[in-house]
Amino acid sequence: MRITPSDIEKQEFTVKMRGYDKEEVRNFLLFIAQELSNLLLEMDELKKRYLQAEERIKEMESREKILKETLIAAQRFSEELKANAKKEAEITIKEAELKADQILSKAMERLRDVNTAISKMKAEKQHIVNEIRAFVISLQELIAREESDENSGKGASRSKARKGAKG
Repeated sequence: MRITPSDIEKQEFTVKMRGYDKEEVRNFLLFIAQELSNLLLEMDELKKRYLQAEERIKEMESREKILKETLIAAQRFSEELKANAKKEAEITIKEAELKADQILSKAMERLRDVNTAISKMKAEKQHIVNEIRAFVISLQELIAREESDENSGKGASRSKARKGAKG
């Protein structure tokens, strides 16, 4: 059973001979009642403060939990970003290497084509030079025959006959 300040104030004692001073007992009971009332008020205030502190602790624990979860999520996100960036970089590098290989392959193919064309042109040039030499030689032979025919006397009559046929 809990005692209240009101219980103390209303408490009555039986009167006996040679008992305590009624007024002194009454004043003491009032003092105790007042102290108990003050203590109960203080206890209520402390309870309120305790409950408020407990509520703030719960709120802070909740915030702490949210912050931890957010931090963990941010770390995961950061790790995923790093992993994705690394993958993208690797893909970009592989694509660049592949493109470089393709460019190099096309350049080598073009070089082969150019070398082939140069070889063909050289062969054609050589063929033309040979034809020109052969033509020059045949002209030299023709000139030599003409000169030898002229020297032998046959050339003059042939020259005249040629000139007459042309004119």
